[in-house]
Amino acid sequence: MTSTTQRLPMRTKVAFGIGAAAEAGASIAFNTFNFLFYNQVMGLSGTLCGLAVTLALGLDALSDPIVGSLSDRHRSKLGRRHPFMFLAPLPLALFFFLIYVPPKGIGQVGLFLWFTGFTMLYRQAQTLYHVPHLALGAELTTDYRERSVIMAWNALFGVIGGSAAFFFGWTWFSSVEGGSKVASGYPVFGAGIGLAAGIIIFISSWFTRDRIPMLRQAAADLPPFSLRELLAEIMGCLRNDNYRALLLGLICVSATIGTRETLQSHVSLFFWELPENKIRVFGLASPPAFLLAFFFAARAHARFDKRRAIVGAVALLMFATAAPALLRFAGVMPENGSPQLIRVLLLFVFLYYGALAMLVISVLSALADVTDEHDLNTGKRQEGVFFAARTFFSQVTTGLGHVVAGVAMDVIGFPSAAKVGEVDPDVVFRLGVVDGPIAALPALAAMYFYGRYAISRDRLTHIQTQLRAR
Repeated sequence: MTSTTQRLPMRTKVAFGIGAAAEAGASIAFNTFNFLFYNQVMGLSGTLCGLAVTLALGLDALSDPIVGSLSDRHRSKLGRRHPFMFLAPLPLALFFFLIYVPPKGIGQVGLFLWFTGFTMLYRQAQTLYHVPHLALGAELTTDYRERSVIMAWNALFGVIGGSAAFFFGWTWFSSVEGGSKVASGYPVFGAGIGLAAGIIIFISSWFTRDRIPMLRQAAADLPPFSLRELLAEIMGCLRNDNYRALLLGLICVSATIGTRETLQSHVSLFFWELPENKIRVFGLASPPAFLLAFFFAARAHARFDKRRAIVGAVALLMFATAAPALLRFAGVMPENGSPQLIRVLLLFVFLYYGALAMLVISVLSALADVTDEHDLNTGKRQEGVFFAARTFFSQVTTGLGHVVAGVAMDVIGFPSAAKVGEVDPDVVFRLGVVDGPIAALPALAAMYFYGRYAISRDRLTHIQTQLRAR
């Protein structure tokens, strides 16, 4: 592992980072359109839509630590992570497509079971790649700044993939007669996103395989996998104060992101009354925001530290989430249909994704530092379990965001098959309240927890010096 202390070749950074484009693209496409498709097009209740996604994410959250622990232990010519990564592309593409082709005439129960079942399968396929991929990123280098650079590449390609999927989706539906309100456009959408994600995952896995000989193999003294051993490993991770701080912050901020992403399409169509060919331009605002964070993150970590970068990012994300709806309620935002409205909304989208990019880069880089601290304290190198346990709680709370959004849609009385401009203004007002100030509240608690993270550059240098001496 001596090479992991050196600067990585650019091709490795790009090959690792591009994998995030697949996960982010599929996730953004799913979060943007699944609720719209099943609630508005297929007529499934908001509560059942939220419950379906939550059940799938709950299963995924349980499988994430299992895949992480198995990949920590796996020994093969392809190393610890790549065998799992190569298994993911084909099933992910297939199951994503099948989500959007439910049989006709199966009723509410049938729709719920179809949506839940294939979402579960899609998420399991995604787990095979996502958890080992993140663990691989933590293993590629031990350098404080280089880790931030690696995760910056990951975040940059993530937003490129997410933006491309968002732009493709709304562009496609703006060309289909009936747009996103009819079922006929969704099979092509599902096939396109699923196939693209599968190809990108394979490319990332294939072009990072040259690093396998330079990475640490599974320790021979690791006990065999068992659920009891897995639980012990997770509890060992949770005993780390810095990991708990990052995890609790992630739980809170994931609830904000999950609620907002679930309601995004409804809010764009019914609260802001934007045409579908205008909604797609939001996908163009996020790449510049992530590009700015890409160049700024490592410098911010060097000049300030990762804790301040994380707290500042959450504060900006919370502001960008709540401000548009609050300004509308105050009568400050431009009127719906005004050319100025899209420009103002683009500004807030830019701020939101810039904050999210800085947060993602900083937290993933900090998690890699925590694995060093854990190694020093316990003698165990377990990137897979650390990143999987993080994903476990993230999935659970993102699922909570879907439930909150789904139940809120039923509570406020938002109708299925609604037409823009014909929904009760009081219902539209309540939709804005849920998407804005209510969705932003959990991020406030996240700022407190992230503020308790305490691994500085000097502390990491001390940890790594002791590791080398040992």
